[in-house]
This record gives sequence, structure tokens and C-alpha cells, in this order.
Amino acid sequence: MARAATCSKEASTAFRGQSSILDQMDTPQNPRHDGAQKMVAPFSVKIIALIAVCSTLYFASAFFIPVVVAVFVALTLGPVVQALRYIKIPSTVSAALLVVVCSLGVFAAALTLAAPFAQLVNDAPQIGAQLKDRLNAIKAPVESINRVGEQVENITQSEKDTEARQVVVKQPGLITRAADDVIAIFATTVLVFVLSFFLLVSRDLFVGKTIQIFPRLSEKKRVLALVKDIEHDVSKYLLTVAIINVGLGLIVGSIFMVLDMPSPLLWVVLVALLNFLPYVGGMIGVLASFGVAAITFDTLGQAIVPAAAYLLLTVIEGQFVTPLVLGRRFSLNTVVILVSIAFWGFMWGAIGVLLAVPLLIVFKVLCERVEGLERFNAFLSGESTPVAATDDDATTENSRRR
Repeated sequence: MARAATCSKEASTAFRGQSSILDQMDTPQNPRHDGAQKMVAPFSVKIIALIAVCSTLYFASAFFIPVVVAVFVALTLGPVVQALRYIKIPSTVSAALLVVVCSLGVFAAALTLAAPFAQLVNDAPQIGAQLKDRLNAIKAPVESINRVGEQVENITQSEKDTEARQVVVKQPGLITRAADDVIAIFATTVLVFVLSFFLLVSRDLFVGKTIQIFPRLSEKKRVLALVKDIEHDVSKYLLTVAIINVGLGLIVGSIFMVLDMPSPLLWVVLVALLNFLPYVGGMIGVLASFGVAAITFDTLGQAIVPAAAYLLLTVIEGQFVTPLVLGRRFSLNTVVILVSIAFWGFMWGAIGVLLAVPLLIVFKVLCERVEGLERFNAFLSGESTPVAATDDDATTENSRRR
């Protein structure tokens, strides 16, 4: 009996030990590991959502580009509509007048620039031949590299099956592609102006619908102030930069006309568009003006003058005029600008390159006004932010003063 009781006690003790081990296995041994798992799940969801958004913007660019351009046009012309409303002109009349004037200006510029652009395309073979003659200094090394490449290609092709057939897919002709592009550009332009008109007319309606989403009166007032501040800042930036860029284009085009540069009207439009790209646009314009001048003029000194004038005017505009008019508040980080240009250029092509900086300005204004995004505003800003002093630094400074 005593031996049986001892065996039962040992069995119960072993069962309790096993149950305690199982309980320990069920309880988390490392709470940090569970916290890391909880943090990884939302992070992975955010990455997937970001990839989905980028994929949508890329594949649906034909839809998003006209909408975004129309929004920027409406924001640019919004202050003009508001100013005309103060002198008792209805928003419908002022918006229609502005859209008609802008559309006529765009189509008139397209018709005016069609002739010099067509002449430039026709003269492209001659320009290429002249440029080849001017670049004889670097022609020999390039030809030697090309010969080496051809020899390597011949060696690799000799090792392949000579009886392999190549299938060549015939591409549509240049005239067909040009006609399709012109039709698409015309339809997109009409859509942009029509949508801009309705955005200008329905501005108060959209603001009212946005305010109605929030239930509390304090939230409505805060959202209304936020919308007005964002609209004012973005409109101020876009309208001011557009006026500055057009002025710079007119000045550069006038100087190029005096210097006998070809197609000065084309340069007016090109300079105005390139100036929407800080740093990159000016660099492209200077190099392009030097290349055209090198073909047009006989001496290197004459070719440097247009590029030097372009560079001087761009530096004056970027370092003095624009900061003086807009202030340092709209200054941006140079690295962020370049990354934004590369990203939107990859997503939406040439239109994305032109929209990169305005989109960045919109995001910066949002970061300034929305709580929780202040850290991004400090990163986007081009000004150096002072480092906050710690408690130890403050104690040391007080002891020094004493």
C-alpha cells in the first residue's frame, strides 16, 4: 500500500511538472518578439499599399494626368476668379473667360511654333552633319570603340547558327504615329480645359461637401481654414512661378533674337517650360543653347555667348528673383527635388517631369498644415533647421552664465 501511494504521488508530481512546462510553452517567453511581429505586420501592409498606389498611378496615367493638370490649372487661376468676384463678376463668367483665353493662347502658341518646329525637324540631318564636323576632336576615339564593338559582334554572330531566321515586326510609320499623337494631345488638352472650368465654377461646392463630412463644428472650422490656407499657398506659388517663368522665357528669347539664334519663339516656350524644373531645367537649357549656337556660329566664342547669357539669367532668377518674391518658405531640398523629378518622370514621362515640383510643393504645404507631418516638412525644406538643445546642454549653458 505504501509503495502504491508513493508511485501515485510521483505520477501526480510528474503530471504537474509537465503541465507547468506546457503552460510555460504557451506563455510568450520574449515579449519583444511579439511586439516586433505586431510592428512588422502594419509595415508590410503599408509597403503593399504603396506598391499598389504606384502601380495604379503608372498604369492609369492616361486618366490621372489630365485630372492632375486640370487641378493645377484651377489652382493657378483660382485667385484671379476670386479677385474678379470682388468686382461683382460671377464665377461662371470669369472662369469661362479665363479658360477661353488660356485655351486660345495655347492653340495660338502651338500654331505659331509649328512652323519653326517643322523646320527644325527638316533640318535635323544637316544639323547632325554639322555637329559631327564640329566634334572631330572626339570622333576618332569613338570610331575606334565602335570598330571594336563591331568586331566583337561579328565574332559572337559567327558562333551562332547562320540558318536562324529573324522575325521583324513592322512598326507603324512616322506620319501615322505623329497623327495619333496629335489627336491624343488635342483631346487631352480639351479635357484639361473643360475640367478646369468646372473645377473653378464648383470650388465652393467642393469645399462645402468636404466640410459636411466632419460632424463637429470645431472640426468643420479647422478643415475650412486648412483648405483655404492650402489653396492660397499653392495658388500663390503656381501663379507666381508661372509669371516668373514666362518673363524669363521672354527675356531669353529677346536676347537670342538679338544674337541671331534660330527660332527665338521656340526658345521662349522651351525656357519657360524648363524653368519649372529647378537646377535640372537650367542645366538642360544651357547645354541645348550651347549646342545650337555651336552649329549656328563659326567660332567658339560666339557659341559661348548665348549659353553664358542663359546661365546668367537663370542664376539671377533662381537665386534672387524667385526667393525675393516667394520668400524662403517655399524653398525645397535639392536632393528631394531631383528624386521627385526622377520618380514622376518614370511614372508619367515628360508631363510628370513638369509636374514633379508642383506636386512636391503641394505635399510640403500639407506637411506644414496637417498635424503629425511636421517632421516631413523639416526634411523637405531647403533651409537648415537648428538642432534643439538637450537638457544637459541647457544645464551646462546656465552654469557657464553663472
